[in-house]
Amino acid sequence: MPAYARSRIVDRNKIQVFHCWARCVRRAFLCGRDPKEGKDYEHRRQWIYDLLQELAGLFSLEIGFHAEMSNHFHLVLRSRPDLVKRWPKEKVVRSWLKIAKLKRGSDEFDWEPSPERVLREMADKKRVNRLRKRLSKVSWFMGTVCEHVARRSNLEDDTKGHFWEQRYGLRNLADEPAILVCGIYVDLNLIRAGETQTPETSRFTSAYDRIEGRKQRAANERSGKAGETLPCDRWLCELTLKEGLQASVEEATCSLTPWRASDKGLLPISLDDYLKLLDWTGRQVRGDKRGAIPAHLAPVLERLNINCDQWLETVTTFDARFSQVVGRVEQLAQAAAQLGLGSLKGIDSAAASFE
Repeated sequence: MPAYARSRIVDRNKIQVFHCWARCVRRAFLCGRDPKEGKDYEHRRQWIYDLLQELAGLFSLEIGFHAEMSNHFHLVLRSRPDLVKRWPKEKVVRSWLKIAKLKRGSDEFDWEPSPERVLREMADKKRVNRLRKRLSKVSWFMGTVCEHVARRSNLEDDTKGHFWEQRYGLRNLADEPAILVCGIYVDLNLIRAGETQTPETSRFTSAYDRIEGRKQRAANERSGKAGETLPCDRWLCELTLKEGLQASVEEATCSLTPWRASDKGLLPISLDDYLKLLDWTGRQVRGDKRGAIPAHLAPVLERLNINCDQWLETVTTFDARFSQVVGRVEQLAQAAAQLGLGSLKGIDSAAASFE
């Protein structure tokens, strides 16, 4: 447990990025095949995946990266309290009623609340204001995912009791270098666990979604039909931050699609460069020998002030290196000062990993 309240890390009024994870408390597997009992729970990955897609269009949060493992899952989430303030009351109420039903374990993703129920909820201004705040909170998002899966799993297993560890894990990704390192770490989790060999075969990760989405967009362009096939990564946060006046406008506006909260990018890196870096890092993680960062990838890290010599060590030991806050030394020092602490765990790692 942290030595200070999590609310001191999470600022509900600011746009923040978090690495979140939840682990199954039972010996039984969350997903995949349980070798002792011989039961196959692989279908539960699809439960989580389908739920995340649905919630991405209901919460004022953005999903940057995800990975569903055998007994836990990872998410990188960006809170958007600035956007939900502009949502009309009807959208707030409809979104929450659908979330509440999903939280109880329902798999009716196309369910819609009755007009009478929506009007009744909209009439209570204080209630609407409370719901508006919940829709941009990471705690409500993670609570919905965990309760939905726990209820469905308990029903399937014909049992009761806790399904997850007492509380989900959370760390604040305080700057762009931290987001990139964590994103690569999350996307390579299945490879590190030996479940897959390449990002292209890492089903149920954001890397797989982005690779397939790029293929689908290219196929649509070749056919001349832009909307012929909906890209499978459409619900994920846009990876690349744009520059210029248009970018500043997009940052503060809601998405033009119903699949995610906004169309704002996450990192100053192109999708091609990200996938090249991911592929090379994955090969090093799988291989017996570790090589130096190739010359064509070094500038990607240097632009983000990431130490190339420490890159592999930073990614592969990410979980052990950092605690509640990840970022450059100045970011950790600032967070420690706000918490009234002399320093935070990970400040030496930050000095080595980020220049």
